Amino acid sequence: MSPIKYYLGRALQLIGLATITAVVLMFFSQMSMEPLLMWSLIGASEFYGGTWLLGKQEG
Repeated sequence: MSPIKYYLGRALQLIGLATITAVVLMFFSQMSMEPLLMWSLIGASEFYGGTWLLGKQEG
């Protein structure tokens, strides 16, 4: 696995975790559920994209 692919995957995972953390914090403000759901899906997609990019390591 190339280092660029590895660090890009890890960066996507961290961005996804940060997005989900922001959604949890936004839950305590006066927001409707629609933006929370949308941002949750975006965060989960970012995290899954990073996990998919990393894939299984051979060996």
